[in-house]
This record gives sequence, structure tokens and C-alpha cells, in this order.
Amino acid sequence: MPVPNVFMKFLKICTLVGALAIGAPGAQAQQASGPYIAARQAAMAHDYGFASEYFARALVQTPQDPTLIAQTMSAFLAAGDVAKAQNLARVLSTFLQSHPLAGILQLAQSFQAQDYGGALTQLDSTSIAGTAIDDLLRGWALMGLGRVGEALALFDTAAEAEGMRSFALYQKALALSLVGDFESAEAIFSGKDQSPTAISFRGSLARAQILVQLERAEDAIAFLGDFHGEDADQEVRAMIVQLEAGAAVEFDVVRNGSEGAGEVLFFLALALRSGDGQDGLLLYTRLASHLAPRNVHALLLSAQLLEVLGNHTLAIEAYDAIPRSHPAFVRAEIGRAEALSEIGKTETSIEVLAQLAEAFPDLRSVHQTLGDFLRQEGEHARAVRSYGTAISLIDQAKPRHWYVYYVRGIAHDQLGNWEMAMRDFDRALELSPNQFQVLNYVGYSLVERGEQLQEALSMIQAAVAAQPQAGYIIDSLGWVQYRLGYYHDAVVQMERAVELMATDPIVNDHLGDVYWAVGRKTEARFQWRRALSFAAQGAGAEDVDPPRIQQKLDIGLDAVLAEEGALPLKLTHDN
Repeated sequence: MPVPNVFMKFLKICTLVGALAIGAPGAQAQQASGPYIAARQAAMAHDYGFASEYFARALVQTPQDPTLIAQTMSAFLAAGDVAKAQNLARVLSTFLQSHPLAGILQLAQSFQAQDYGGALTQLDSTSIAGTAIDDLLRGWALMGLGRVGEALALFDTAAEAEGMRSFALYQKALALSLVGDFESAEAIFSGKDQSPTAISFRGSLARAQILVQLERAEDAIAFLGDFHGEDADQEVRAMIVQLEAGAAVEFDVVRNGSEGAGEVLFFLALALRSGDGQDGLLLYTRLASHLAPRNVHALLLSAQLLEVLGNHTLAIEAYDAIPRSHPAFVRAEIGRAEALSEIGKTETSIEVLAQLAEAFPDLRSVHQTLGDFLRQEGEHARAVRSYGTAISLIDQAKPRHWYVYYVRGIAHDQLGNWEMAMRDFDRALELSPNQFQVLNYVGYSLVERGEQLQEALSMIQAAVAAQPQAGYIIDSLGWVQYRLGYYHDAVVQMERAVELMATDPIVNDHLGDVYWAVGRKTEARFQWRRALSFAAQGAGAEDVDPPRIQQKLDIGLDAVLAEEGALPLKLTHDN
């Protein structure tokens, strides 16, 4: 689905703010110092904490360079220091009449101070991301001033813009709830008067709260169950438990105009998170958190964007900011564990997940994630136990549950328990018969074991049909053809696999073997040397056998096979 034009305008601003405001050199700062150069390099690497520190040092030397002020302002905001960014926005406004991010920072300051009149004045002189989005922000400023009728009319106007209907009507539903008109808010969600609006994760929680205010707790429970299913996370489960216990659940998604404005910025960033301009989107999620400090979903989105940008240290800080008492803490801890793993603190990440599994023994996702981490670290016995716990928490197996059986099968295989592995693989294929990852893994494993080669060939062919551009699966097809003696067919597949995975040592090693099998011995040695080179660089080195590859270079594949007691190379009659 294409991104609506109104969102494209916002995305262009995000890209401008992220790429230019942080990274572009200033006129005076170009002659600057080591701090400025270090700051720019850090900004380009998305190391915002370091960048803000060194931009600030450079700014001391050239305090009247507007571009440098903008860079410093952006870096502080990306690092999460909104107050310093707002101070710099005020300074920048004395040099430049208009700057997109400075304008938004000053607007956010007015909202946060609940100076809604000031916010309206600023919106009259600056555009955040086009008319429709500006109207939503005006609507929340009017809500803050108690001018509800005017605000609702603006939300309706914004809803008429292309691609804005659900987004604007969601804001209207929140505004209606803020003034206690829960009937009208629910009518928007349910589509009573028109087609229903699309609902996000956060929107589902808002609707449940609205239903409770209408004394429809049973309907809220049913809605959450239908919307999230049995894989609902801890935040949803916690609400369902509250409702089932008859506990009071207030409507608190938005409590004032400032939080409403934060909701606009958050949902814009959420809608565009898979596009370009991730630096810019981060700046808006930081502002959303500032305007609505209780919106932990904005904080989670900031952490996820930081991970995408490769700043795992700041991502960990953002995840750490989620209170332990909040139901979203589980999701935050899983994110923190993943970020810790990315910076090499795998033992710590496993410890985080183990503690989480102990604290939340009934959450399948936690046990499954712990199993994944353990398996990736080679702790296959522990992984089997974690996967087993996850499987025991499945009430009724459905096609989407193929994965947990598949990964437990891999862990069994790594422990040498092939029979138990095949039970899990068979179960995974029962649940999802055309799952290419399972077909490829089982097919390739059978080839390596020298068992049921024709069946392995059929499985891998099915996997290739499902994923014709997956180099590792095409490599499996070429390898089973080689093992069956279809050497010329294998050459075709292996050459294709190397095109798709040029630096993979395993694929290059395999291509060397099939070249040797068809008499292309010079090319075989070339591929084996490439395989050794890539393995030495660390790419897939754990899955290749460099001494054996070197032996093939020294004495040839035929002699190596003879030493190993393997059958000699032999073309099949129909190749």
C-alpha cells in the first residue's frame, strides 16, 4: 500500500531533519576543530550522545553559526535531552526566521507548558507536516482551551485528507473520551455511523478502556481476545486480568491537550517507521515522549528506532526507562536483551531473559525468545528445555506455531538426537506443510547424513519453488544434486547460489567441489581459495572446515575423498 501524500510530506521533513540538521557542515564550523569533526563522524554513525557532547564543544568556539546550532540541537534531541534541544531552538530562532525542527521544538514547549494559545499562534506561522497534520495539532490545542466543538470540527476536516481518515478519527475518539463522551468515541471505533477505523496496538487498549467506561467490561475482554489472540503480550494480558477481576480501569490514554499532541507525533512516527528518515522519526518519538511521559509505547518506539540505527547503547537506556511496574516491561526487557546481545553482552542478555522467564512463567514468547538466545550461543540442552516450556503453553497448535517446533528440532539435531529432531520437524511440517525453512533444513540434513537423498531432493526443490531468490536454499539444491551425481545440474545451481551469496565460504566451497566433479579443476581451486579467504574474514567461518579445504587445494578432491573412505565421484547415467 503506497504511503499517503500527507505522510510523504512528513517523511520528507523527517529525512531533512535527520540527514541535514545533524550531518551537514556549517559555514563557520567547517574551519573548526577536532571536536566538530568528531561530532560529525559520531552523528553519521548515529552515536548521538557523543555527537551532542562534541557539537556542544565546537559551539563554544563558533557560537553564532546557525547550522552548527541546528546540528547541536538535533543531536541533543536524538540523545533524549529535550530541554537542551529546546534551549538551542530559542537561540536558533534569533538567527533564522524559520527552521523545521526548531519550530516543532518550540511548539512542543508550548504544548508541554499547556500554553495552548501560544501553540495556536505558532501553528499559524509554521507548518509541521502539511495542513491535515497541523489541523490535528490545532485540534488538541483547542481541546486544551476547552473549545471542544471547534476541535472536533478540525479532526473531521483532517479526516477528509487522503490517507488520513483512520488516523484523524482515532484522534477524535481520544478527544471525545477526554471530555467523557465515550458513546461517540466507541461509535468511531465500531463504525456505527460509518466504516470502522483501523486500530493499532495502542488503539486497541484505548478502545478497551472506552468500553469499560460504558460498563461493557465483558465486551472489552472479548474485543481484546479477538484482536490479539492467544499470543497477546503481557500488557494486554494484564488488562484482561484486571477486567476479569472487576478492577477499576480508567480512561487514561490521553489526559490533556499536550498528551494529545504527543499522540499525533507518536502515530506519525509509527506509521512511517519502515521507511527512510529513521533519524528524523527518532526526533519525533523523543518529542512524543516529552509531551506524554506516560506513553511508554513512544519510548519503546524510540528504542526500536535506535536499534535500527545501530545505537544499541541508547536503545538499552530507552528500554531501561520503562518502569518495572508497567505491563510493557516484558516487551522492554526482551528488547533490552536483544540490544545487549548486539553489543556482545550475550551472557547478560541470557540472564535478563532467564529472570524474565522466572518472573513470567506463563508467557510463551519469553520462553521461546530465551530458547532462541540459548540455541544461538550453542547451549542446545537449555534451549530444548525453554522451547519445551513454550510448547507446553500452546493451548491449541496452529500453523503459526511451526517455528517453535522447528527451532527445537534444530537444538535436538545439534545435540545428536536426530530421531527427536525429526519428530519436531514433522510436527512443524504438519502445521505448515510448505514452510521452506523446515524443508530446506531437513533436506540438507538428510543429504549430509547420506539418507533418503531423493526425498531430500524433493523437499529442497519445494523450498526453492517457495523462495527462488534464496541463495542458501539454492545452494542446498545444488549440493543434493552433487551428492546424487547430477554434477552438471549442480553446477548450474551452485553458480546461481554464488551470484546471490558471493562472499559465503560454504557456497564457494561447494561450487569448488562441483567444478572439480565436472573436470573444471582450475576453477575449483579458485573457488576453494575464495572460500578460505572469506572464512579468514570471519564470514560463516564456524560452518566451514578450512584444513579440509586446504587439503583439497593440496591433493585434490578425489584424493581427499579416498582418504576419508568416501565413495569416489561418479556421474549418474542420466546426468
